[in-house]
Amino acid sequence: MVHRTELISASSGTQCLETDLAAASALPHAQVSNESKLSQTLKRSRDETVSDDPGRQSKRPRLEEELDPIGSIDGLLQLASLARRCLASTSRLWVTGLVIDGCKVTTAYFDRHLVACAAPFDFDEEPAKLALVVYAMSMCNRSAAGFDPHPRSWSSRTTEPITAAMERELDLRPVDDVIRSCFEFPSEINEIQESGSTSSPMHFFRVTGWIQKPNELINRCTMVYKVQRLSQDNTGSKEDFVLKLSWPPESRTSEIKVLKALKEKLPERLHAAHLPNVEFATTFTAEQLSLPWLRLGLEFSPENHEARVLRVLASSHYDKLWEAGSIEVFKQAWLDCVECHHEAWKRGGVLHRDLSDSNIMISRRGGDPKGLLNDWDMASFVEAIADKTSSAHNHNRTGTLPFMALDLIYSTTRTVHPKEHWYRHDLESFFYILVWAAIHYNLQEKTRDKEVHPSLVPWTSGDAQTHALVKNSFLRPGDDRAMLAFDDIKPGFEEVLEDWIEPLRVLIKASRESYGLALQSKTPSDGFDYSTCGGVLTFETFMAVLKQTPRVWDDEVPLPCSSRS
Repeated sequence: MVHRTELISASSGTQCLETDLAAASALPHAQVSNESKLSQTLKRSRDETVSDDPGRQSKRPRLEEELDPIGSIDGLLQLASLARRCLASTSRLWVTGLVIDGCKVTTAYFDRHLVACAAPFDFDEEPAKLALVVYAMSMCNRSAAGFDPHPRSWSSRTTEPITAAMERELDLRPVDDVIRSCFEFPSEINEIQESGSTSSPMHFFRVTGWIQKPNELINRCTMVYKVQRLSQDNTGSKEDFVLKLSWPPESRTSEIKVLKALKEKLPERLHAAHLPNVEFATTFTAEQLSLPWLRLGLEFSPENHEARVLRVLASSHYDKLWEAGSIEVFKQAWLDCVECHHEAWKRGGVLHRDLSDSNIMISRRGGDPKGLLNDWDMASFVEAIADKTSSAHNHNRTGTLPFMALDLIYSTTRTVHPKEHWYRHDLESFFYILVWAAIHYNLQEKTRDKEVHPSLVPWTSGDAQTHALVKNSFLRPGDDRAMLAFDDIKPGFEEVLEDWIEPLRVLIKASRESYGLALQSKTPSDGFDYSTCGGVLTFETFMAVLKQTPRVWDDEVPLPCSSRS
């Protein structure tokens, strides 16, 4: 049986090609629910990961536009919604399903790279094709259905007797509930293991809970589990860990490469306390995962496809910033991350580029709580950002909407170097995080408001012009939205508002004015430093308005906190 298969591009939203391909028997089967309504609007974007953050939104066209060229839009949207949920439920690699419209049957394939549909057939006219599809579905095993082989319903280190039913379960049945399942990875694929070092032949992680599920179909689709490491006797570690699986573009610098570089260049005292402790990391390409579309003969180009890889990273578990418990711990953690971020940029040559209130975290390992800067998967090396031919330069506008700098949200025709992400953009993000926290954090309860404060809702808008105008207005004295927000400041943040937020607000406004005057007068780059707004917004000026003395990290003994206040 031969079909014409049409690719729905993962990057441009265009119909890619029409090629004669092997039919549905070459595609694995995915069990799909009969649910009749879409539970959520399908979202996806090229560089944005949708999570439980109230401000994260897709910046790319919705999936309706992706599926529109091939017809049967309602059925395909419903199937795509179910496929998205299947992919997120148990670490699935791909999903296939059928759309039946009267007598017309369309076979669809979904993974984190692309959506592809075979040409429809009428089963009343070609019953043999329907029989072939049904046969393929009935003979499909766990692997052919796209289930990730690494999670298992029971650990191979189990001390319980292994029955024949348990053995059959591994081959035939997917993991019913990811909670209490076990991820197993061989040590030889660990990218952080030192060459020549010896360790256990396998890494075992038992899932104890969810931290984040992806809401989009094609994108980074970051999935995060809370896990325990399993010892030789199958007992779980007392310390909690985090297992993160994501699908970044293959061209993007890996988080592990970034962390390795930082730990080589930064003082040990800094990276031991303020950078994540990574226990295991590895990368799988589409070829290593044997994704089915590789065998479909599809013709790709940079315009219709972006290769992605599956990155797996296990690190220590840290508290969220809103779990600080007190304003003192919150302030110290935020300040620690400001200084760690500066050292990473100045001495490590790395810019984070995706600062949000979800990746400024609190480490309580080894004593006093400390701020820890996490999630470096969107980071880039400074040299690569400045190189206009590099992928890091082309992957512009990274970030989480509420915390993105104005230049990155809305680049005007007059903007100098519109695709360049500068250090001051991350400083601006630190300011927005501070404002967001003061309005939404209940520190004593260790919670964050689920609903975005009405005055800051435009900060979550994907409409660039509206978003930028509101943020720009927020910087001005007497702005209505700012006044409404600060009227609802959370308990404990009163001094933060007076001592940190308001002075930073004045500083950011001054930097915007300096930048705007230089643009208006068309001052050349050799006469005005656009990367610092003429020296107005730098680490030194940022710390000065906070009345904080930066630490000297090379000192063996930390300076007392009182000397920095």
